[in-house]
Amino acid sequence: MSTLPPIAPAPAAVPAPGAFAHTEFRFTTGLRSGETATVWGANGEELLTYRSFAGVIGTVAALLAGIVGVAGLASTLFLFAEGAPLRATVVLILTIVFTACIAYLAPRTEVTLFETGQPALTLSQRSIFPAATYTLTTPNGTRLAEIRKAPLSRFGRNRWTILHEGRYLGEAAEASLFGALVRKLYGKFSRRFETDVLVTHGGVEAARILRRPDPSGRADLLQIFNDTLDRRVLVGVATLILGREP
Repeated sequence: MSTLPPIAPAPAAVPAPGAFAHTEFRFTTGLRSGETATVWGANGEELLTYRSFAGVIGTVAALLAGIVGVAGLASTLFLFAEGAPLRATVVLILTIVFTACIAYLAPRTEVTLFETGQPALTLSQRSIFPAATYTLTTPNGTRLAEIRKAPLSRFGRNRWTILHEGRYLGEAAEASLFGALVRKLYGKFSRRFETDVLVTHGGVEAARILRRPDPSGRADLLQIFNDTLDRRVLVGVATLILGREP
């Protein structure tokens, strides 16, 4: 069982700048790639905008790379067990080559959130396999966090690890494994099969991303409960989760 890096201490609670000072962010979803998406505040005020990056190419590429990798590894182990090390080595090499090619050819995500027409936060994808990795940076180039999606998330519960300079800050994960599996099967047909995502730091819930409509009918909403994590990081995580097919 893998061991997570030590949890970084919670940052000092400082006022979040501008639009990020809010505690509720409602995202516009269901847009085509390239259309302008708006992030609204609790009172309906426009907080941020970005170009929608939702699409199926990256999703299919990541899924295909994962299937090729898992199938190739299983075949390699089977051939070794059957006493055919040479064929096992060939299969392993081919698996690595094909997986690397798929990951290299897949388009990378890069999206900038704007506040009143000025860049406020940039989300950039660095890799797609074995783990999809993204960085969050400010307009002056300061790296706020790195977000890594667990390699096997597409086969179970989606989970994103949040790091800063190699230190573990927290994670965002679907509320339950059963709910995640139901969402994968039926979520496209009805929003009531969606699952919420919990964002935690040291076991404390810092925020919640509502994908399933709450009793008031609200969905696609980021609710921030405290300042254990930078609010810009939380908005970046929500943009990644709600802005594309997870």
